[in-house]
Amino acid sequence: MKALLAHINDEHTREQTLQEHLLHTATFSKKFENRFGNIAFLAGCLHDIGKATNRFQSYLLNGDANRGDVIHSLQGAFVSAGFPISDEFEMLTQEVLEGAIAKHHGDLPDYLSPDGYSTFFDSVNSDRQSDEKYHFDEVKKNLTGMKLDLSDYFNTAALDSKNFVEGLMNDGYQGAQRQGSFNFALGLYTKYVYSRLIDADRLDTAQFSEGAKRQQREVDWDALISRFESHLKDFDNTSLVNRIRTSISQQCLDACDRPTGIYRLSVPTGGGKTLASFRFALHHAQKTVKRRIIYVIPYLSITEQTSRDLRKFLDLSADDDTLLEHYSSAVNEFDDMKIPEQMRDELQRKRQEAAQRWDNPIIVTTMVQFLETVMSSHGTDLRKFHNMADSVIIFDEIQSLPINTIHLFDEVVSFLSKVLNTTVLLCTATQPPLEKTQRKNLLISDNPDLIAESEGYQEQLRRTNIIATAEEISIEALADRILELAMTEGSCLAIVNLKSEARRIYQMIANDDRFKQCNVIHLSTSMCGRHRRDQISHMETLLKPLNETIRDKRVYTGKPVICISTQLIEAGVDVSFSSVVRAMAGLDSIMQAAGRCNRSGESETPKNVYVYPIANERGLSRLKDIELGKSITLGLMHDYPDADLQSKEMLDAFYQEYFHECDKGGRMDYPMANDRTAYELLSVNETARESYMDHIDNRGYAHCLAQSFKTVSDNFHVISNVARNVVVHYGDSDIWVDCLRNGDAKQRVKALRKLQDYSVSLFDYEVQKLMSHHALECIDKDFDVWQLNEVYYKDDYGVVTETEMPLLMFDNETGCAI
Repeated sequence: MKALLAHINDEHTREQTLQEHLLHTATFSKKFENRFGNIAFLAGCLHDIGKATNRFQSYLLNGDANRGDVIHSLQGAFVSAGFPISDEFEMLTQEVLEGAIAKHHGDLPDYLSPDGYSTFFDSVNSDRQSDEKYHFDEVKKNLTGMKLDLSDYFNTAALDSKNFVEGLMNDGYQGAQRQGSFNFALGLYTKYVYSRLIDADRLDTAQFSEGAKRQQREVDWDALISRFESHLKDFDNTSLVNRIRTSISQQCLDACDRPTGIYRLSVPTGGGKTLASFRFALHHAQKTVKRRIIYVIPYLSITEQTSRDLRKFLDLSADDDTLLEHYSSAVNEFDDMKIPEQMRDELQRKRQEAAQRWDNPIIVTTMVQFLETVMSSHGTDLRKFHNMADSVIIFDEIQSLPINTIHLFDEVVSFLSKVLNTTVLLCTATQPPLEKTQRKNLLISDNPDLIAESEGYQEQLRRTNIIATAEEISIEALADRILELAMTEGSCLAIVNLKSEARRIYQMIANDDRFKQCNVIHLSTSMCGRHRRDQISHMETLLKPLNETIRDKRVYTGKPVICISTQLIEAGVDVSFSSVVRAMAGLDSIMQAAGRCNRSGESETPKNVYVYPIANERGLSRLKDIELGKSITLGLMHDYPDADLQSKEMLDAFYQEYFHECDKGGRMDYPMANDRTAYELLSVNETARESYMDHIDNRGYAHCLAQSFKTVSDNFHVISNVARNVVVHYGDSDIWVDCLRNGDAKQRVKALRKLQDYSVSLFDYEVQKLMSHHALECIDKDFDVWQLNEVYYKDDYGVVTETEMPLLMFDNETGCAI
């Protein structure tokens, strides 16, 4: 009998047998990590057995069907559904395998639909198995010739599930109060097995296509540590600030022997948090034999800066793939290199695969990328999930974690730490007590703080005084105050809550003759990423001579510098102003804003940060988190009029009240439609279970897994109110728009990648207003790419929804502006 095939190359000169592919995939899947290898192995053995039919073999050899028409993924799930079950561990194993195998070319399913009326198991029942289009009898017959001891494999796979569940019980997941966490962990176990199968399948397929075996990546922590430490030795420790930074860094080094767990690094702004946390990660990775370090950052505005700093301290060139930069503005310039096209394509392919796999030793990414990966049901997204195991993950500026994702985040990082042997480090100057929410589901380590003297350091590093008032101030008065401070101090940073406020203040300044003697910069999320980085770079250039003058105690004779910004500048942007004005907001935001004042101690005397409530701030109704934070801060000021707003006691009191309010109504569980939450749908899914019993089977839902994976994935967005990303006219954007319109397939993909840096995220109300002006045009229907008319994008403001330009003409047929 001719061997059954899994793959054949385009030239029909090389073949891979089905048995080879199944065993290669199974072996890859098993060897990725040292836990749960048996269930991963069995998933690999079964995932493609649907190819063991004459129908599929004919399609493969003759191309006599369309791609996807010959179903080959469900049959492996049918086999799994046929294993005899004697206990809950075997049932869990069976259900995990059924979902992972059946959906390895798509999305993990809703095991139970949110309304409770349908289950994934309906798709693998005996009625479906008997459908002739699946040729399941033929598959079973051919499977016997492959000499796979599936019964034995299933028994050992069930032992993996038993060890997993018993491990959860030992790690504090038992009891009625932990039922949600226990079921959430079952879902993450399913995603983990699925991730290993997806990666193994695609890796073996890629090896066949390339005709060469991949070399397993090894990381030399000793070499990286040696380079990093050599740069630290060059630090000048003559100043008090640098001596404190060195002390903080040394304490992080001393903590590297701690066991795997979830830790906190609370460092005052300017305390050298980035390098100190990474020093801990490097040495801890070496001591505890981790495979990689993942650095997660909340804002795109600081990812490039962090990547540059790490490459510098590790002596890595820009193209050294020891460090992977995985965020939307990270664009490799392979297309601009003077190299053969084939080599350029190969470099780009490898970079794309690296972004899908995360197998590089060091990864810099964003919180958006992290959260949307772990909440996804898509195979391509989840492919990287298993490579978060045996890692060190640093979450920088953790106070920026969206409030509606806190309980989801807590479950994921607890699973990563307790189950997948990953150390998690939560870093910030304003540490939120994530373990003290209503669910108390962050399994933080005993003695979690890496440094013991954070309060003492805060006093030593105090470079500002916060002067706050509850008396409201008008926008006009605020603009006058900004000018006054800029003229007396040399520079002033003003941070407001709303884009409209920032724009209005900037307009006042631009039209006031008094401000012409100042350098004025506007920063807003209404600007595309490239525009914001250009503005920040220009600001850094302007501030450098001013701060050098202050440090040297000389008289500054240049133009004062003013920056009007929304809160995007609050965390991680390494700039230092002589004075800061902050619109009243949450105390955590106020303290972060203070971190942009006298940041490096240019002035030995602390500088003032002024906080004012802005009158008639009606736009905050769209920004509930900021509105609530502002209200709580004002309440604390009223209750404790003489308290130091920068003290740990006040910050703790703020978070206690803030979390108490946000815990109401499941706000931290990621609320969704129909009074459901993502947390519920990914854990017990109680409402759906009850509906199933009421309408489908009065005996109740008799399965282990009830998670609605796909529903959550389809509706989860970190930036939840964003309606559309639009391309704007800035810099080289027109060049890439032309490439998107007129290029070949490869050029269009390149243009899409480039245009991410020239895009702005718009809210619903902004889209509606611009649509009413016919200011948005769909420039590519295939990729659903929209572009904003150039008169609605200003160098000073970014996107504007009103313009003084004459009424635009538009095409009556398409409705697009012309």
